Amino acid sequence: MRHGAQTFRNALPDVEGIAPETADEFAQQVIETICHASVTPAIGRRTFERCMRALDFGSTARVGFRHPAKAAAIDAIWHKREDLFVAYKTSADRLRFLATLPGIGPVTKHSLARRLGVHVLQAERAIA
Repeated sequence: MRHGAQTFRNALPDVEGIAPETADEFAQQVIETICHASVTPAIGRRTFERCMRALDFGSTARVGFRHPAKAAAIDAIWHKREDLFVAYKTSADRLRFLATLPGIGPVTKHSLARRLGVHVLQAERAIA
């Protein structure tokens, strides 16, 4: 799997709410959500591209992301993507499952849920 970061970007749907079909798509959506948390969209895109490029070359996300805890979370998600995707698909409460992922907090779980097409009740939506 030797592709540039732009290939990963093009593989992801631009429209939010599309359920992932593969473990790679799932992991990329989670990683992109982490990269976009608390930054501008332009910074989030660049960080995501750098992280995916580093992972593609077999390196750590730390090469593309200065935040050590988030980089460690991205590495863990990428390396365990197959198992995480199976657990996500079989989970009875997907929103609760998303909150257990490394690097995903109580607010970002809602952003990730929207990206993945998980319909959440209006009362459960993130306010921030």
